[in-house]
This record gives sequence, structure tokens and C-alpha cells, in this order.
Amino acid sequence: MASSSLHGESRIDRGTNTYTLIPALQDNEENEESYNCDEFCGTPWRIARTFVGVIAIVVLFVTVITNEHNMAKMSHITPPRFFIHSLRVATFNISQGELSATWNVNLTISNEINSTFVNFLTFKATMLYKEDIPLAFSTPIPLESLLDTHGIFSMNKNENKTLHLSFNTTGWEKDQPVVDDDVIQNIDEEMKLGVLSFGLKIEVEAEIELNMMNTALIMEPYCSNLEVDFTSLEQCKAPTLDDVDEVKECLSNVDQWNDMGY
Repeated sequence: MASSSLHGESRIDRGTNTYTLIPALQDNEENEESYNCDEFCGTPWRIARTFVGVIAIVVLFVTVITNEHNMAKMSHITPPRFFIHSLRVATFNISQGELSATWNVNLTISNEINSTFVNFLTFKATMLYKEDIPLAFSTPIPLESLLDTHGIFSMNKNENKTLHLSFNTTGWEKDQPVVDDDVIQNIDEEMKLGVLSFGLKIEVEAEIELNMMNTALIMEPYCSNLEVDFTSLEQCKAPTLDDVDEVKECLSNVDQWNDMGY
């Protein structure tokens, strides 16, 4: 009699003297586990898993080295500096409780220390009375290039750029600050004494080039104690800064290098 290839437990029925073969489920489970292991635990799968692990380690290593390099480079970069070369008050009149005035400012931006490309996205300047009372906003700066739609102007490494800013207000413009009556009265009284103190606040959004990538830069330069001599009005001359030959630097407050935490 040929031997059977079936595996399992045999049971005899004493009434009929017949044998019944009960299949062994354990063998099927072992076969299924073996099949699964052949599919997922073989050499190709191990090679792929090892390869992915190596790639992950390399990416992590490169990221750490790049961040350290960026931080080291950022520590040697300073934001551009802002200087006022002249401030001239072309017109300045107070009538019926309203201020009508025009200021002309020559502002120089120095990128000599920064030594990196800077793209100025937005530029807003405000003429202040004393330290913090807005009197007028500057007129928009024309685009350096009509073909460049990303930013107002740019500066290369070791470059200086002079901007001619103009501030105009008649007290009636909707796009200019509203000056309270008590402020107008204080300005009128101080102007009769001969000297008025102004301030200049600048708000800039820019980008600097770092490792072939653009990094956000927000600056708020502030020029204080810009004292203008109004006694020249008696000689029909436009009032200017007291120290005409002195260049005044605006202190810059850098709020943010970028969102990477530098």
C-alpha cells in the first residue's frame, strides 16, 4: 500500500472500523508564515531597508552641516545701514488748524559691510513730530526697473544707494495721517521759538541672498532728534537741519532674519 502524503491526526471509528484524517492547521500557519517571510524578509527587502536607512542618515548629516554653515555665515552679515544726508522743509504752514508741509530728505543706504545681494520688496517712510507722532508718509518710490515685478530696487555687494524721499501733506488727504488739534497747536508754538524736532521712521521688507537661497529680512531704521532751524523763514529760505554738514545715521532694528530662527 502506498504511503499517504497527508499530514494530520488519525482517528478510528470503532463502530465502522474506518479511519478519519483530521488536517493539522499548524502546518498551514507555518506555510503561510514561511510564504510571508519569503516575500518580506528576503535579501532584496533587507537591501532596500538598509539603503533607505543610509539615505536618511546622509540627509540628516547634510542638513546639520548646512544649518551650521548658514549660522556661521549669518554671524558675519550685518543689515544695510541708513544715513540722512540732508533734510529740507520746502513748505510749512499752519492755517485754520491744518498743517500744510513738504519735506525733502536725501537718504543713503550703505551695503558695504553686508557683502551680500539685497532685494528691497517694500519701503515705507514716515515723517514724525518729536519721536512718535506721524505727520506725513513718503510718496511711493518708483520701480528701479519696470520689468522687475518682484521688489522695488536691489543692491549688490559693497554698493551705496541714495534715495530722494518726499513727504507732502495738506491735512486733507485720505492717505495721510490725521494730526490732532493739540499737536498742531504745539507745533505752531514751537515754530515761533525757532526750532522744531522731527523724526524719521523707515519700514523695510527685503531679501538677502544666502547660499543661493532668498532669506527674509525685516528692518525698521529710525532717525531721531532731527532739529530744523525755522529762523531762516524770516530770510525767505527753506528751513534745514541745524547741522547741515553732519550725516546722521538711523539706528536699525532688525526684527527677523528669516523663519529659520537665525
